[in-house]
Amino acid sequence: MLVDTHCHILPGIDDGSPNIATSTKMLEMEKKLGIGKIILTPHFYLSEQSLDRFLEKREGAIEQFAPVASRLGLEVKYGAEVLYTKSLADIDLTRLCITDTDYMLVELPYQRLTSNFINEFRSFINGLSPDIHPILAHAERYLNYTDEDSIYEVMDSDMLVQLNSGDFKMFSKHTKFMYDLLRRDLAHLLGTDCHNTTSRPPNIDIAEKAISKKISPKCFSRLNRNAQRVFEGKPL
Repeated sequence: MLVDTHCHILPGIDDGSPNIATSTKMLEMEKKLGIGKIILTPHFYLSEQSLDRFLEKREGAIEQFAPVASRLGLEVKYGAEVLYTKSLADIDLTRLCITDTDYMLVELPYQRLTSNFINEFRSFINGLSPDIHPILAHAERYLNYTDEDSIYEVMDSDMLVQLNSGDFKMFSKHTKFMYDLLRRDLAHLLGTDCHNTTSRPPNIDIAEKAISKKISPKCFSRLNRNAQRVFEGKPL
C-alpha cells in the first residue's frame, strides 16, 4: 500500500480541488495507483488568514471529504503545507501538525535564498519545540528561484525532505538534483502534490518507475516505508 504525504485534494480550501466532485475523482485516481493512505496538506499562508480561520475552513472541507474517503476505503490524515514566515513563531504550530503526529510540512517562499534568509530559517527550524518535526516540502521546486548550494544549506537542519513524484518526469531539469539527494540519503519522502485531475494529477507511478530504473526498487520502497512511519506518527 502506497502513501501520499503531500496533496491538495480537500475541496474548496486552496488552489487545489475546487469541489467535492473533483476531490472524489482525485481520490479514485489515487486508489487506482495503489495509494491507500493519504495526508491532506492544504496551503496555509499566515499573511492571508489567521490560524483559527484556516482550521475552521479545513474542518468544513473535511466534513464533505471524509465520507467519500471512507466509502472508497482510504485512510486519511489532515495537516497543512505551511508557508514559512517569521511570524510563524507567534502561533501554536502544533495545531498544524499531521493528525496524531508531530510532523509538519513546511514550504519555503519562492525567492532567492540569501545567507541571511538561510540563517533565519535554520534558526526557526532548530528552535521548534520537541513536539514538532518539520518536513521540507518539494525541495527540488526551489531550483526555479535559487541555486543547489543554498538548498543544501537549508537542508542542513533537523528536518525531513519531501520530493514531488511528478518532478521525476523524463527531462525534468530537477531530476539530477533529486537523484543526487536520494543517492546521498538526503531525501526521505515522496508526495504527489496533486492539485487537480489534469495538469497536476496524482502521479506517484512516475516516481516509482523512474526511481526503480535509475536507482533501485529498494530505494522507492524505502521512501514508502518512511511515508508509512510518518503517517503513523513514528520516528524515522
